[in-house]
Amino acid sequence: MAVGTTLVTLAGISFFLGSPNFGLVGLIVSSILFCMGFILHELAHKYVAQGYGLWAEFRVNTTGLLLTAISVISPIKFIAPGAVMIAGFTDQGRMGRTAFAGPLVNVIITAGLLIVLPALETTGLYHAVLAGAAINAFLALFNLIPFAVFDGQKVFSWNKRYWAALFVVSLALTAYANFVLQPFS
Repeated sequence: MAVGTTLVTLAGISFFLGSPNFGLVGLIVSSILFCMGFILHELAHKYVAQGYGLWAEFRVNTTGLLLTAISVISPIKFIAPGAVMIAGFTDQGRMGRTAFAGPLVNVIITAGLLIVLPALETTGLYHAVLAGAAINAFLALFNLIPFAVFDGQKVFSWNKRYWAALFVVSLALTAYANFVLQPFS
């Protein structure tokens, strides 16, 4: 998890490196918010799975680590250094709810950051918190892609309405945060 978190942090910093609105403090705060989103996303999967009596553990994926490392220097970002692996007797509903928990956490973090954002408008933290919101919204949206091993495939297979609702909210939050952020990056 430490290696994955380090690479996620570096990829997060690379989103805003060189932006005139992000000094050292801004990069640190936005990186902390990005890491928090990554770690809490994965822990949500783990704890929901364990709540169902399943074994759950974060495992690094070599290909994912490599793609995340490349994302640090590339304009195209693919941030997936690993995932929570689950074992035990389960069904589509349990897997869907477990997968749903990760992006839901990122949506909650994004909403919380956007709620406090107006209070920070005159401070140096404004852009960093806005970036943290944008990155967490993107994490939710990216993970909800209904393809292959992404959370979105499991949620979509379990309940298309829940998937659509969370996908639309993630898309709206991503669009909003990036629209607000656009003039500042």
